[in-house]
Amino acid sequence: MAPADAARTAGTPATGVPTNDAPLSGAATTGAATTGTHTNGAAHTGAPTTGTRRPDTARPDTARGTPETPADAERRAARPTGAARANDAEEVRRIDETLTRLTAAHAGVTLARTDADAPAPLPERVRVRPGAVHVLVAVLALAVFAVTAFQYVGKARLDAAVTQVTALDPDSGAIVDADAQAGDENVLIVGTEPAGAAGGAPIDTVLLAHVPAGGGDVVGVAVPHDLEVNRPPCRRWDPATRDYVEETVPAQARTPLMSAFEVGGPQCVTRVVQQLTGLAVTRFVGIDLDGIGDLVDAVGGVDVCVEQPVVDGVLGAVVPAPGTASLDGVRARDFVAARSVTGDPPGGRGVLERQQRLVTAVLEKTLSREVLLDPARTGSLGPALGAALTADDADLDRILATARSVRAFAAEGVTFTAVPTSTETSGQGNTLVRDADAAALFAALREGTPLPDQTVLAAGAGPAPADVTLDILNASDQQGLAAEIGGTLETLGFGVDEIGNAPQAAPDTVIRFSPDRAAAAELLADTVPSARTVPDPGESGVLQLVLGRSFDGVVRAPSTTPAAASPATPPATCA
Repeated sequence: MAPADAARTAGTPATGVPTNDAPLSGAATTGAATTGTHTNGAAHTGAPTTGTRRPDTARPDTARGTPETPADAERRAARPTGAARANDAEEVRRIDETLTRLTAAHAGVTLARTDADAPAPLPERVRVRPGAVHVLVAVLALAVFAVTAFQYVGKARLDAAVTQVTALDPDSGAIVDADAQAGDENVLIVGTEPAGAAGGAPIDTVLLAHVPAGGGDVVGVAVPHDLEVNRPPCRRWDPATRDYVEETVPAQARTPLMSAFEVGGPQCVTRVVQQLTGLAVTRFVGIDLDGIGDLVDAVGGVDVCVEQPVVDGVLGAVVPAPGTASLDGVRARDFVAARSVTGDPPGGRGVLERQQRLVTAVLEKTLSREVLLDPARTGSLGPALGAALTADDADLDRILATARSVRAFAAEGVTFTAVPTSTETSGQGNTLVRDADAAALFAALREGTPLPDQTVLAAGAGPAPADVTLDILNASDQQGLAAEIGGTLETLGFGVDEIGNAPQAAPDTVIRFSPDRAAAAELLADTVPSARTVPDPGESGVLQLVLGRSFDGVVRAPSTTPAAASPATPPATCA
């Protein structure tokens, strides 16, 4: 039975569409008035009926004479049934609930599960939370960034503390073939002594470190501080402010190199060295040998390594045994000032090495992570750094790299040489350069060719006995000893000026000498091995042999190439 028929059978009037076979009923019923449409198109008004009529559910009734078209059948088949609509609603509910749970899971909230979830449970893997590993990685990255930032700031503060001076003169006409020297590094390192009574800071050591652009050995060239030079006009230097004043010091001929620094500061020394060598000085480093001791104290002391003991004729045992020694500020000053050390190689090499080893040790500690990460320590080191170091175009890293490269001239890849000098001195007592040999050395450095034979460069660097004249005093208990030893020395070629008795007896045999007679004193010490050398910095032209009670009577002919004395203890190995 059709649904419409079932409804009529139950006694409930149905609302339909009248056909041509059945007239429209006009009987009154309880319900809403209904408007119908006759199949022939005539509109009419029907009686009220009970029940609910859905306008969109009117369907053709083939039983009442209205055939169903294919389109009507297709539309009827496409309409969901009651069960299908229920299934669709359930699917929508599940999708909505799934989206809700995903949103809650991303927010870190877990919702309670319901029975409706059982057929399609939400996988646990979608519950994303930041794990402990992610947190740890983030913390470590932040820590690394913080440490790096602290080190950078600390290093910048220390670099800023170094006193910057104007020293370079790149446009000097004294530079020979500047284009050919492009890329070469020539670092001029000047060590100065404490300021004297006149306010000047005399030069103690001058070292030119040459690093060729194309690779090869680092060459350290020692320049005697008393080398006679022709000083060009220079701006006057004020050592108190470590700056220049508006005054030009006129040129001066036949003056020692150290005077260039005294009147013209770093730039005047640079100009003189470029004039002497033809090399372009690319960086300048000044080391205050007194201030370096304060810097050592500021970093809490340093350790240095020496192959042999450092026993000085004036300062005594600075480092009594080979190996690594700990130095405070006082011992550090003695370490760099010792110039009469037993067993030192010639040419000032020993004192230059000690100075660069100390600079290396103190800067390595200054630039250590321990110091750079401590703002209080980097701040306190600033004044000591500024007092100890001056520079032009050289930060602490470059100063440290240069010091490392020349702290051991016996190391592989490092060559030490000195400006070739004459055995004679000038009338002013200055050391004279051997022009031809010096020109060959400097040309080789500029052109990157092999250096001249070191034996040729060193030839004549030390005086012969005939070049040495001395006084002899007897401080022993033996009568006539001075005259006897004087005669022996004369047979060896030495010149003897005065012979006499010392004001009082003394236990030691010593050779007293002024700085300008250092080479002659070294030759005399080789001839009288029991004598101890004692420099007299306040004098000039002094060379005096004082025979004390310790004199053993040995006087020997000096060797032209003295062999190194056998050390009392095995030498240490230093990196």
